[in-house]
Amino acid sequence: MISRRTCLQLLPALATLPLSALAQAYPSRPVRFIVPLSPGSGTDVVARYMSAELAKTMGGSFVVENRMGASGIIGTDLVVKAPADGYTILFNYAAHYSNQFVERTPYDAVGDFEPIARLATSAMVLVTAANSPLHTVRDLIAAAKRKPDGLSYGSPGNGTTPQMAAALMSNMAGIRMNHVAYKAPAQVAIDVAGGQLDAGFGGVATSLPLVKAGRLRVLAVTSKQRSSYFPDAPTLDEAGLKGYELVTPIWAFARRGTPQAIITQLSDAMTKAAAAPAFKAFCISQGLEVDIQDAAKAGSSAPAELERWKKLVALSQVKAG
Repeated sequence: MISRRTCLQLLPALATLPLSALAQAYPSRPVRFIVPLSPGSGTDVVARYMSAELAKTMGGSFVVENRMGASGIIGTDLVVKAPADGYTILFNYAAHYSNQFVERTPYDAVGDFEPIARLATSAMVLVTAANSPLHTVRDLIAAAKRKPDGLSYGSPGNGTTPQMAAALMSNMAGIRMNHVAYKAPAQVAIDVAGGQLDAGFGGVATSLPLVKAGRLRVLAVTSKQRSSYFPDAPTLDEAGLKGYELVTPIWAFARRGTPQAIITQLSDAMTKAAAAPAFKAFCISQGLEVDIQDAAKAGSSAPAELERWKKLVALSQVKAG
């Protein structure tokens, strides 16, 4: 017969069994990776890379779903309304945090989500059509000063980081431009190339195909250093806007309340995949930089990240639209 003392000694080990069994059984059905951005965006390509890697290392099926709209709020809200069981995962960029200070979000960016991992960082590019008379940032600023609100620029929506990048540039340069909001970053690039827009801000991954095709011209990059993809394009700091820098990380999130064993399992699998040389090569091909934080680090950094984007929203003076 097992004594009472032995039972008490076994309790800590027994308490871990449900979580261990849960982690071992996961995933037992397809896992949805929700991307609140269009196919081809930096966030989207990272989600697709991870879906393929996790299918190999964890088994099971990881399916990417693009749920665009309302500057990413629609897709994000879908995740927070799903069961906290690890089968609906959000891949998002800085708008996850910045939206809270621009729009009325039906969720709390920190309180309702738990970061699984931070995987990469994306800079943005300021582009015009290849045949545009605007050859430099100085050209664009001069044209905007001659005709306030006469130049148009596109972004994937109000409060998104491309719009913040444009608003920050406008405020630092003392100009006004007409903002045209889109649902898809790729459509912004297409319309800039076609002349429907005078300029646009977007991720390198979105702009690169049209730059290579000779349809877009890169005027500047938003990072502190020049891009290896566009070494001839200055940073906005170099172009005269001293101190300008705006880059955005890419994260994976679970709904808060998801079993810790599942979050740990996903975090371990994603950070291991992100640390491999193949992911670095992939990021280079997409104009991204590897930037890894596991669940513990990304989670502890979340309040500071929220505060960072609060300050950037205030600095760029982005308003609810």
